Amino acid sequence: MKGILTDHIHNSGITSHSYRLSLTPRIALLGFGVLLFSTGCSRFPVARGAAGLNNTIQTDVANSSQGSFSSDTAKTSKSLHHFIVGQLALGDEDFAVALKNFEQADALADEPSPLIHTKMADLYLRSGQLDKARGAAEKAMAEDPSEPYVRMLYAGVLEGLGKDSEAEPIYRDLTRDFAQKVDGYLLLSNLYVKSKNLDAAADTLSKLIKNVPNEPMGHFYLGRVYELSEKFAKAEVEYEWVFRKDPNLSNASTELLRVLVREKKNVKAKAICDQILTKDPNNALARKVLSHLMLGESKLDDALHHLQVLEGIEVDPSETRFKVALIQIEKQNFREAVRELSLVLASNPKHAEARYYLASIYAGTGKSKEAIDELKEIDDESPMFVKARTFAAFIHRQNYELDDALSAVDDALAIEPTNISLVLYRVMVLRDLEEHRKAENQLRKALLQEPKDERLLFNLGLVLHDRNKPDEAMEVMEKLVILNSRHSDALNYIAYALAEGGKDLERAEQLVRQALSVRPSDGYYLDTLGFIQWKQGKLKEAQETLARAISSASDDSVIVEHYVDVLVELGEERQAVSAMKTFMEQIGDGSAERDREKQDAAKRLRKKLDELLRRRPELNAVEKMRLTPAARAAKPPIDTDALHDISPAMGAS
Repeated sequence: MKGILTDHIHNSGITSHSYRLSLTPRIALLGFGVLLFSTGCSRFPVARGAAGLNNTIQTDVANSSQGSFSSDTAKTSKSLHHFIVGQLALGDEDFAVALKNFEQADALADEPSPLIHTKMADLYLRSGQLDKARGAAEKAMAEDPSEPYVRMLYAGVLEGLGKDSEAEPIYRDLTRDFAQKVDGYLLLSNLYVKSKNLDAAADTLSKLIKNVPNEPMGHFYLGRVYELSEKFAKAEVEYEWVFRKDPNLSNASTELLRVLVREKKNVKAKAICDQILTKDPNNALARKVLSHLMLGESKLDDALHHLQVLEGIEVDPSETRFKVALIQIEKQNFREAVRELSLVLASNPKHAEARYYLASIYAGTGKSKEAIDELKEIDDESPMFVKARTFAAFIHRQNYELDDALSAVDDALAIEPTNISLVLYRVMVLRDLEEHRKAENQLRKALLQEPKDERLLFNLGLVLHDRNKPDEAMEVMEKLVILNSRHSDALNYIAYALAEGGKDLERAEQLVRQALSVRPSDGYYLDTLGFIQWKQGKLKEAQETLARAISSASDDSVIVEHYVDVLVELGEERQAVSAMKTFMEQIGDGSAERDREKQDAAKRLRKKLDELLRRRPELNAVEKMRLTPAARAAKPPIDTDALHDISPAMGAS
């Protein structure tokens, strides 16, 4: 699905961003933007902290059936106690304790509570206890038959237990009562396909297309049904619709090519292959099919083999449900996505992609322990193992669990020892651990195999800088610029190093402007230029340049310090105080910052602010200023694509 995952970490190298001297790596968010949603533990509304928990409990109690906890009897008081303990356990990700307390709350409640039964059903499902999940979901559905989440959960559990005939009317009613909900149609049609009632499946999907005309999955699965019915012309129409409207649905091109080859529409198949290759010149499938088609009719069987005809049209219920989960993720219906992924895993515990996506949701909601637990279930025989261990390393690093992060990336390297992206991520963690000698050794070993790899060379320069070997670091960066005159990070490194040493400011300016020609809005490159202009005595130009730098990176203490120094030198102390006040409110004393240079800069800013206010106490009344446009204030959602684009090279993320 769009914007969620890349295919393989080794298919997208870690790219470098801007760098300033002495910057240790900053952790980039996955944006892994986020899969943020408001149900706490992915399935349940749980908030951490006493105030958040109390508010959540009040909301949950208010949403439960009237009277569930309204009596003042001792029995009801105990029921409420167990409900609260269950909620606390959910917040701590202790699901066994949570389930036990919800069971006790249910046993003591004066009246049935759909809220408790839904939570119990979710927890039973999470542990793979489908029979118990069925019982709890059945109760919740009887108590609140209008709730679509519970109905979908109940139907899914029935289907997981092989009771398709009981699930079918529930799905059918959902498509009637919630005509805009895509998942009900898809799951109902899948039941019909399993029972070989293809006409009913086609009718269901046609209703979906009528009610939600721009939903690609409706057309895609209708094409599947037509293909299974050997109505290839109709299948072609549906697949082509998806191919034209939603090229990110990767299966669509495979299905369309397969049908065209079956129909012997070679000219059109070649045209589709050409279109695919225009967007993706390395698409192996399109190249294989095109090569076979160009060899003539005698090779059509080979083309069909590459298209995996039989495998492509087999009915796999878990795959349909998995795609439904992806739809829910894309629509940011994360509670429903977790439900569907849990149902996939209940019937197919080895479904590594489902676990990976489930971990992505948990990671996006701050449930790192639960995310790690899911990723650990992906074994080393799975094609997803390397991605899973890399993702685990990312989460551990986010949590400053650096030894665990190193162990996780080592697991991945054991499978793919020559994967440069993994090598670079390991270097990032080693730099976090201040194991700079080990990081250097790792890079030099990798460079023996790939002596001109720009990422390895750039990171070697940074590690040499970490090791207080500035001359060797500059030598590596200069070599890199010779290899690639547009390597903007290396250009920026050299420029800043020259400026910091007060050497050859003219060349430094030339180099950073060359870097800015590659990335004109990069805040760190702009900071370097502003720093150079300050050193050159061009204070007004420096002020303007550094203001632009801050608009891109207002949380960077070094940039703010440069800006403040220029303002003070210009005599604009009021504006300097305003900038420092705003920054201090954003980051406090900077002690939580992992980057030592930023920590030091934050401390210097605090000292400068205090000294300036002591000297000019009237400036205490100065109001804060906006350091960055309001549009930049909102943090992006976690997007796991970014996991594979992290650069261990930079201070800037």
